[in-house]
Amino acid sequence: MIARTAGNTLHRLSRPIFRFRGCLHTKNTVLARRAASTSVTLPASTDDAELVSLFDKPQLGRKSSPLSYSGIFQHPQLTTPAAFSALADSTLVRAQLLTERILRARESRGELFKVIKNLDRLSDTLCGVIDLAELVRNAHPDPLWVESASESYEKLCEFMNVLNTHVGLYEVLQAVLSDPEIVQSLTPEAYQTALIFWRDFEKSAIKLAPEQREQFVSLSSEILAVGRDFVNDASAPRPPTTIKPSELQGLKDNGMGARLQRQAWFTQRDLMVYPGSHQAHMIMRSAPDEAPRRKVYTASHASTPEQIERLERLLHTRAELAQLVGFDSYAGMTLNDKMAKTPENVSHFLDTFLDHTSLFARSALHTLSMRKQAHLGAASLPIIQAWDRDYYCPPEAPAPPVPLPPLSLGRVFMGLSRLFKHLYGITLRPAEVVSGEVWHSDVHKLEVVDEDAGIVGWIYADLFARGGKSCGAAHYTVRCSRRTDDDDEAGDLRVEGVEGYLQPSRDFEAVKRHKVRGQIGEFQLPLVVLLCEFTRPTIARGPTVLEWHEVQTLFHEMGHAMHSMIGRTEYHNVAGTRCATDFVELPSILMEHFLNSPRVLSLFDPDTNSSSITHQTGNHHEDPCRFIDTHSNILLSILDQIYHSPSVLDPKFDSTEALARLHNTRGLIPHAPGTSFQTQFGHLFGYGATYYSYLFDRAIASHVWRKMFSNDPLNRETGEKYKREVLGYGGGKDPWMMLSALLNAPELEVGDAEAMREVGRWRVEDGVVNERH
Repeated sequence: MIARTAGNTLHRLSRPIFRFRGCLHTKNTVLARRAASTSVTLPASTDDAELVSLFDKPQLGRKSSPLSYSGIFQHPQLTTPAAFSALADSTLVRAQLLTERILRARESRGELFKVIKNLDRLSDTLCGVIDLAELVRNAHPDPLWVESASESYEKLCEFMNVLNTHVGLYEVLQAVLSDPEIVQSLTPEAYQTALIFWRDFEKSAIKLAPEQREQFVSLSSEILAVGRDFVNDASAPRPPTTIKPSELQGLKDNGMGARLQRQAWFTQRDLMVYPGSHQAHMIMRSAPDEAPRRKVYTASHASTPEQIERLERLLHTRAELAQLVGFDSYAGMTLNDKMAKTPENVSHFLDTFLDHTSLFARSALHTLSMRKQAHLGAASLPIIQAWDRDYYCPPEAPAPPVPLPPLSLGRVFMGLSRLFKHLYGITLRPAEVVSGEVWHSDVHKLEVVDEDAGIVGWIYADLFARGGKSCGAAHYTVRCSRRTDDDDEAGDLRVEGVEGYLQPSRDFEAVKRHKVRGQIGEFQLPLVVLLCEFTRPTIARGPTVLEWHEVQTLFHEMGHAMHSMIGRTEYHNVAGTRCATDFVELPSILMEHFLNSPRVLSLFDPDTNSSSITHQTGNHHEDPCRFIDTHSNILLSILDQIYHSPSVLDPKFDSTEALARLHNTRGLIPHAPGTSFQTQFGHLFGYGATYYSYLFDRAIASHVWRKMFSNDPLNRETGEKYKREVLGYGGGKDPWMMLSALLNAPELEVGDAEAMREVGRWRVEDGVVNERH
């Protein structure tokens, strides 16, 4: 039941009652609401030069204080692995005391009014350490720290799982939500938080008899165990296939291709080619003969009977669990608190999206058929097979819409800061790091500064590749926003003899409290970590120069980060990226669209200021073959829905047959006999029944870009509206209402089947879905 979010990924996997949002997605929110003139001129900032220096010359640019010493993230006691364990133990004691207080709430009417606040505090108490542990075990270079973080993570998650099915807590919450006076006293944000707790309790078999609850726990444990095995299967190497030397004749000109041919002809023996290897990629891209491509493709998409059985057991067990708690399918259970609400609504979106995409995808497929016809000298257009795609669609590296000089990491951060200044009145500023505050010398700290409110959060950037560090790009929400001055901690302590145990936890809480200029009270300000694996700058090589796809990745992750910064809510459970799975990617994907604007790209130039920016627009070429990939992603989303429908309980259900039928009836390219790709579709575990979300948010982001930003991407009034109507709420408001207000589209407010169809129509005008899970 514990949720985890990958920052470049979709964000909530399953929403637990006491949940955390690490890594993430992403699967990670008052806000200053001042609109400014659209013609504002922004002078050059001294922070611009410091940002460039910080990232391009890290040894010279780091702000540090060698005379000060602290623990990780300036927690005074987090200086050793043993201290992490002590923090986990004291946090567990603190959480137990707070749980007991909530359970006694019906003894006092005043306490009933505090239940929602205290449930949120309980969640934050546990998540604050769990999220930190998740970051440490993925980023810290010291194995002792990693071990301590992992042990703390497991210990607190175990307690959190107990809370997720705690009947007493549910009964107290029911008493609160059944009291009209209390409900009327709740702010909209507090009420939304209460509903999240209530819905998640309802999903956890809380109202069932004890025997059924035991069955729920058993099924949940089985899903977790089988799911982990399935994910391991998905990335496991596949057996090799044999390629004859004669089949490599005419391999396209390329250094590696030539070596491969020489190896085959020199030995005069069949080559053993492993799926996923450089040899396999070379054959798929460059072998004129169809036979070796077919062999490599078939080997790459093969499954053992055990792998297929494991997936089908996962799907069947999920369906059983859903029916146990009163839903007809796992998709029905998962979607009822998402924007889509029901599997039927997901189908409305996907069917509409598929219809509109098919026109472009079939045109692209026709282009491939003509290429294949010319290559074979055929009299008629041949059928494109699954192993033809890479050969007839040569890979094209993504490129900016206009020619650009090399972009260093520092210049990209400077451009991001300038962009945020234009849109939101927010800038990034290098911050001092004290000794012990970060886990590696590569890590740099940025203050996020609002022109009205001052510092509103911090971003720790760990951007360079190194051994032992988690691979890929990710956004970790280590700390969410929350109001803290009304916590009433004195009411938690009714047990003697625990003061000493609580001290590490108290110290941990103390460093998280801050005043925000212009706001009443104290707040826990957001703190996020960005992990990437860019090349480290050196004296010999110079600054880190980013490839275009790396610039896109950084913009994507900074979209999540700004959602965390601006979504400064009073409740932890709805802060920043803690929103519906099918809404959480909107801010990050929208950030990628800003890279289509030459006006935004000009912000990367240190010598450019806002007064010299023109309204130039780009003519960005899209590879037509990518429409085929978009079409394929839609089919995968449909397959995800099929696999989480009631049909999986049919004794005759066959996951391979379902995959083949889908491709042969609705796909562009026929299913390849003997293949079973579904065992490599790892997202079926993490994003079961919600794989459509990325396409859905792509469609929304494309529409928002076109309607609001494309003509004037640096318009402050538009940025403030987006900040006010979307980013500022986090998960504290219905996403359909946010979208309706943002686009001035009242017809979207209900979020019904027609609204889902409408979103399905939006994506047609733009080209491509580049999946970034």
